[in-house]
Amino acid sequence: MIKHRKMQFANRPEPIIMKRPNPSFQKQPLPAVTNWHPQHNSLRTVPNFYPLEKSSRYIHDSAENIAARMSDACRLMSVHAEYDNEAGTALLMTDDHVEIFVSLWKGDVQHSPSTPEGKTEQDDAEDENFVTIVEVQRRKGCSVSFHKYGRRLLDSASGNFTPDDNSYSIPKVSPSIQEEKKKDEESSVLALEIAASLLRKDRMDARRLGLESLCLLTDPEKAGIETARLSSQVVLFGSVQDAQAENADFIPDELGIREAILSLVQFGRLGEYGDFEDDLEDDEVDNDEKEFNEVLHNLALGVLSNALAALEPDKKAWEDVSDSTDSFLEESREISKKELLSTLLSVLGKAEAKPHDACLSAQCLKSLFQASKKAKKRARELKAKQIVMTALDVGRRTHVKLETETKRIIKELEKNDDEEEDVERENNAREDSE
Repeated sequence: MIKHRKMQFANRPEPIIMKRPNPSFQKQPLPAVTNWHPQHNSLRTVPNFYPLEKSSRYIHDSAENIAARMSDACRLMSVHAEYDNEAGTALLMTDDHVEIFVSLWKGDVQHSPSTPEGKTEQDDAEDENFVTIVEVQRRKGCSVSFHKYGRRLLDSASGNFTPDDNSYSIPKVSPSIQEEKKKDEESSVLALEIAASLLRKDRMDARRLGLESLCLLTDPEKAGIETARLSSQVVLFGSVQDAQAENADFIPDELGIREAILSLVQFGRLGEYGDFEDDLEDDEVDNDEKEFNEVLHNLALGVLSNALAALEPDKKAWEDVSDSTDSFLEESREISKKELLSTLLSVLGKAEAKPHDACLSAQCLKSLFQASKKAKKRARELKAKQIVMTALDVGRRTHVKLETETKRIIKELEKNDDEEEDVERENNAREDSE
């Protein structure tokens, strides 16, 4: 029996690595403008005894063309990137906190694979003289999200990237399923209480878990419409405002969720027990804590953005939209002793360094401007249009999502101007007729 088994293993054929079929391969056109400018001749060769990651490809093309396509793909996927032109590397950060390191290596034409990625019969003779190795490494974050982004980055390097490709996206829950399977309010209350208890802990990982839970609870596509509506009211008002909610009494104001979110959005940190923390000097905060607070700040902006968007189409809970939004802004100012609009505009003004935070801030501002005319008027006093235009320029160059959100803000600000002009014309017409 032992000899028979050995014969079976010996005769077993070697596994064949299947490649993605691509019969009609056409290279992605080079963008007109790029943010990454490496030189192919200055690239490093792969060192001896350096194991390349499995997420790497040999490509018959120059580093300049590959970098241009990958830079444009990062812009279309709204991935923040810091490029090193001399070393031919890039440090990427996605909106879900996945850190990716990209390296371009100079390959050898003689020792490269017989059919590298991106090689076709239609390639020019000049491209055959270039072989570039593209390596993608995960530094931090979810491995599932890394593979989603890494595969698309490698596709863009090969010239096979399409912006409207949804093959790697996570499936969303359809509204019909949401209506059929509404979350029980008692389960929602229990989830909110658990999230509040996590925010009150002094451990950073517990606070991050609590904020990530709130991001899910306030997202209608992941938690359901009813759960998102209930959770959003707790985030914005401290308790349920909807009189039709049967279990509204089970959600007290003492959860502290609203105070924790405002503290993180306004000051970028939480106190020892999840309460407010005044601004500290940079010397008093170490680098690890500062980096973790930046992640918490981003998650808090995401929770606030989801909460405003979830309650926006709800006409029953927001029967008087303007009064509800104005009361929320006034209460947030009384609690934090700081104006929320000013803080959101300040975050938007740092779009060059932190585009993901700026995008979430733009979503919050858009929802506030749609709901409140006073918020628009106050934003004009704070010179919001100049800040938005600067962020729009950053979005056009590096971040598509930021570009989209800032365009919506400008549309809301201009819509207010048009409405006021129409009202003035109607009033003047009435006076003339009288």
